[in-house]
Amino acid sequence: AVPVRNDERLFERRIRTLVAAQGFTEVYNHSFVSEEQALAFGFNPDEHVRVANPISSEQGLMRLSLLPNIVRNIRDNLRHFGEFRLFELGFEIHKRSSGLPDEILHLVAAVFRKDDGRANLAELKRLALCLMPGCEARPSAARSFEHPARAAGLHWQGALVGRLFELYPGVVEGRAGILDIDLRAMKEHQPG
Repeated sequence: AVPVRNDERLFERRIRTLVAAQGFTEVYNHSFVSEEQALAFGFNPDEHVRVANPISSEQGLMRLSLLPNIVRNIRDNLRHFGEFRLFELGFEIHKRSSGLPDEILHLVAAVFRKDDGRANLAELKRLALCLMPGCEARPSAARSFEHPARAAGLHWQGALVGRLFELYPGVVEGRAGILDIDLRAMKEHQPG
């Protein structure tokens, strides 16, 4: 028998294929972070879902963002490469007042260069346009880990669906641009 069509899986496969076709390498990370990682990015550890029996102290919280692990991937790779592109498709896990947590699928892509990194944000904007034709990057207030002059909200079909920014100098050695897209919001606003 032909299996039932799984639209969610087809959507994820299409996103992976499009991003990989733009020269990005997929990485896989655990859905956990440590309290130190959460605090380094300005996240309140109490807002995370706590793991009842963590494997290690570095995996005591369910992640609110894919960003801490992506930054770890950047730091690991910059020891061996002067430039690279990587991405992860994964779930952010958010507490609810009752019941199971809310799992929101996100795409986080990064472009890293040890040089001035001027082209990083342009490459990520091009990737965003491949995924969401006509999207706009509008300047917005930077978060603590974002470069104050290089942070934007990503708008598509009248909704805020993500962020485009450069990491604050000192977070990593070199220049790293980041694209973070809420794929649930993207899918909800796709034209018919």
